[in-house]
Amino acid sequence: MGTGSDYTPDFDIKRFKPAGPVCEAFINSNGPFDFIRGPWGSGKTVSAVFKIANKAGTLFPVCKDGKINVRCAAVRETYRELAKTALPTWLRFFPKFGPYTAKEKDAYSGGQDRPVNHILEWDVLRKWPDGWKETTVRLEMQFGAIGSENLESFFKGYEISFGWLNECDTMHEDVPGLLFGRTGRFPPRDTIMEWEGERLGYEVDPDTGNKVIKIPRMVFGDFNPPDEVNWTYKREIEEPEKWPGYNFFAQPSGLAANAENRDRKTRADYEAEERGFGGPKAADSIRNVHGKYAPKKVGTIIYDTFDLMVHRSNELLKPIPGLPISLGFDGGGRPALALGQFLPDGRLRALREIVSDPAVVTGATRFSTHCVELLLSDDFRGFPIVGAWGDPSDFEGADSIQGELAFMMTVSQAIGVMIMPTETNDIHSRTDALRWYFGMDDANTPRSIWDPRCKTSIRGFVSQYHLTKQASEGKTNLLEIDKNEYSHSINAWEYLAYGRRGRAAVIKQGAQAGRPANVVPIKSVTVKSDFNVFDNR
Repeated sequence: MGTGSDYTPDFDIKRFKPAGPVCEAFINSNGPFDFIRGPWGSGKTVSAVFKIANKAGTLFPVCKDGKINVRCAAVRETYRELAKTALPTWLRFFPKFGPYTAKEKDAYSGGQDRPVNHILEWDVLRKWPDGWKETTVRLEMQFGAIGSENLESFFKGYEISFGWLNECDTMHEDVPGLLFGRTGRFPPRDTIMEWEGERLGYEVDPDTGNKVIKIPRMVFGDFNPPDEVNWTYKREIEEPEKWPGYNFFAQPSGLAANAENRDRKTRADYEAEERGFGGPKAADSIRNVHGKYAPKKVGTIIYDTFDLMVHRSNELLKPIPGLPISLGFDGGGRPALALGQFLPDGRLRALREIVSDPAVVTGATRFSTHCVELLLSDDFRGFPIVGAWGDPSDFEGADSIQGELAFMMTVSQAIGVMIMPTETNDIHSRTDALRWYFGMDDANTPRSIWDPRCKTSIRGFVSQYHLTKQASEGKTNLLEIDKNEYSHSINAWEYLAYGRRGRAAVIKQGAQAGRPANVVPIKSVTVKSDFNVFDNR
């Protein structure tokens, strides 16, 4: 055998050590959709390649020819991209003429802006009915690029066992599903050892109604976090409940104490990259050094201390029995409600939001109906309301002669809750009040936790609640926040936070955060005046 990179592998699949616990969990997962994201150089692509070898040898069935016959497709957008990342990493495990390349002619073929095929063979120990036996794995690896071809036409050419999407965030959102549709087609069911059914289980063939062996199916991918408009963000963060079977594995920051792949990339490497990107808040640093989704840059973000991995709950939050709820309101053409609970130590559990449909004009009556439905739902029925606050400007505009109420007065009467105006709607005061809840009581305890159903608010915190272009560029002395579909729900949280804490607490940064039993009388934060929300003068 010759020497050099075409012959000698850098990695030994029989002695491979995962780059960390997240990589290991990704490798061990059996799909149906597995995706790993993390910073540059964290071992994602290497883990994906080893996952192919690992699953080929351990998951897929033994066939009647005595071999484990597996076919996997690796897909990129272009052949140039394929040649830059996926293929070089693959060849570090399996060189063209390495020890695992099959001995037949053209076991490695293709390349130069065209598909690559690589046939491998190696032995593993597998359990047969009469005991453990050395069994040959025969893996056919197919590398392809979508290019300008129609997606459906491209994938129709595949008859595979499973598939790998390298840098999957760069591909169209339909790609995972289309590729998955081509899995489970190899090996043919009639070539599988019948006793494998005991291990893999059975399913009913929808065409024939016969019981058949269940063939493993899987699509997996690796990616550096993109911005939050990408399909990966939507499926992992915004709407995971709509994508059952999707498993996301998030690696820690490259600067974290538990960073992965430290043997090959040091903390100093990441520190240098962070400086090169322009500091820790630069979008490229957030993505490529810290391994987090970065905001799509549209303006200076107001709540840049909001951290998806810290403040957003991975599970739906239920209200804590015996703990009152608090409400925040924003009026106008697209009113919003914020509903949360404050723990005795002052921390906020943000439980729900009501966000008006931008396509529908929502007046006080329609909005009140939505509020009542939520408050009387199974989750919140019977919970006392300890405080409710809104934008003071929404208490204005009443026509006492005609007997009309201002927006917030109408809502207050309709839902049977006394809503109080905050002391001011000053932008600095209310944003400071809410920003406090994105701090930490200690290294492991955030001051707020957010139910993933608060999607509009969370998206706003991440990127869409921002200064106007002029304010971002310093062309005005005013703090101007862009009014968009995300601003109303966040305004409601601001009034809730400001109403709860009060002006003095905001100024003193948390002097009121730990009140005993968290019982806050509404009048304790009421402006000293003769203003009455039910007075129609």
